[in-house]
Amino acid sequence: MPKAPPDLLARPAGNAAALIGLTLLEGARAALGRLADPDDTEALHDFRVALRRLRSTLRGFRPELGDAVPKKLQRRLRDLARTTGAGRDAEVQLAWIRDHAGALGRGSRGGLAWLRARLLDRRDRAYAAIREEVPPQFRRLERRVRRALNRATSDRDRSPGQPSFGTAATRLLRDQAVDLEQALDAARSPGDESAIHNARIAVKRVRYLLETLAGALADAAVLVAPCRRLQDLLGELHDAHVLAEELGDAVAEAAAARPTPASAGPLALARLASETEARLFERLVTEWLDAKLPALVQTLTGFGERLRPVVPVRLARSSHPLRVRYTPRARS
Repeated sequence: MPKAPPDLLARPAGNAAALIGLTLLEGARAALGRLADPDDTEALHDFRVALRRLRSTLRGFRPELGDAVPKKLQRRLRDLARTTGAGRDAEVQLAWIRDHAGALGRGSRGGLAWLRARLLDRRDRAYAAIREEVPPQFRRLERRVRRALNRATSDRDRSPGQPSFGTAATRLLRDQAVDLEQALDAARSPGDESAIHNARIAVKRVRYLLETLAGALADAAVLVAPCRRLQDLLGELHDAHVLAEELGDAVAEAAAARPTPASAGPLALARLASETEARLFERLVTEWLDAKLPALVQTLTGFGERLRPVVPVRLARSSHPLRVRYTPRARS
């Protein structure tokens, strides 16, 4: 993986964003290469995260990158990421059931084996499809995105009027902080799934940008920690929403099946998931909406303003320190 240059903040914004994109594209490729290993339980997660970071970079710095990576190509990256969701959701739900089944009484565990088998089958089928279909799709997309970003490192660094990456990051961090605040303000109850989902996406984008900046400004890393805590809480709440829907579908399927599987376990887990949603939302209100969120937004905005004064450097015509080319990796 190439390292970010020490003058990242002073580079023209389009050039810097393209270099970051190339790094993330390489990370996605490396994670995808691990998918064939059935013992690597984090390969799919790492692939999905690298794709999310890449898409977040392309989206956030669109004003500076322009049409370097066409929207149609970005939509295909989004669609590819979505094809991996079912397998990861099943993994998360199996882990939740494993961790919470012990809280059920003996009389409330009927049907759990059936439910686990249902999710295991979904996970295994999803993984089989991912291993067969995703690598060739990604390789085709990777070549096109890589070519586009490599061109951007050449073209955008000499474009007149390009702001520095620091200036562009100031704009983006301010916008992301506002998006986060507005999304959380719209979350009025545990059932406001859309607002909670939007807030989870917004805080991820803030965290991704801060982690990118941490290589240039050490105190950016300090702000990552509260963002991660908020993201974890929103992630748990989102997982509880998805699980509640899955359990509702499972109970309905059990009722329609012949012979009818016992549904006491799924019903008990559904009640537990609902209680978990309520408890997590109460934490969100007391720990963040009523306490930490205004200070976090203010801190993020103030931190962003520190990046603004950086003046873009002029790069030599032959300067391509992070050019990333496709080279097959040896299997280890």
